[in-house]
This record gives sequence, C-alpha cells and structure tokens, in this order.
Amino acid sequence: MLGAHGQREGLGSHWEMWMFAQGGMSPLNVIRAATIDGAKYIGMDKDLGSLEVGKLADLIILDENPLENIRNSDKIHQVMLNGRLYDANTMNQIYPDKVNRKKFYFEN
Repeated sequence: MLGAHGQREGLGSHWEMWMFAQGGMSPLNVIRAATIDGAKYIGMDKDLGSLEVGKLADLIILDENPLENIRNSDKIHQVMLNGRLYDANTMNQIYPDKVNRKKFYFEN
C-alpha cells in the first residue's frame, strides 16, 4: 500500500509510487497499491479505491499514461474532487460552474 503523508505538496505519494516501480513492481501493480489496496486494507473497498457505479470517486486526469512510465503519475491535467472538476495548472473550477480560485495570501 501507499503510505505517503502529503509531504511536499502531495509529491510524497508520487515519489513512493516511483520507488515501488524502482523496486520492481509493474506500473499496474503500483497503481493498485496506491488505490484499491489501501481501500481494501481499511475495509472501504465497497465505497472507494476504484471507479465503479455507486462508489465515491475523486480522480485525476493525466496528460500521459502511467502504465507506460509510472513517472507520468505527476503529469496532472485536471482533478475531480467531490463532483467538481478543476484545472490543475490554475486550480480554477471548470465544472459544474466556472469559478476562478481566490488568490492565496502570498499572491497579493
């Protein structure tokens, strides 16, 4: 299972996935370790961890295929969180309504 704690703006999860692959896991098994395996471990695999009708589904849309190279896991184009779709570069919401994000305190 994946065990990163959100270090470095969420990059810790990607780094851990890359290390699984470096250790010999196939990209598909790395993705399983990062998704459904953790859900199974905590007994939540009926509700999350894979894309199926009736499950909760936050997801990412990638620009490149992580099955070809697991390091493509950080080539994020869009993110869906709680039914809202966001552009990864701007963090603006693009669905269901277009909403520009507010500036962070350090952007003033």
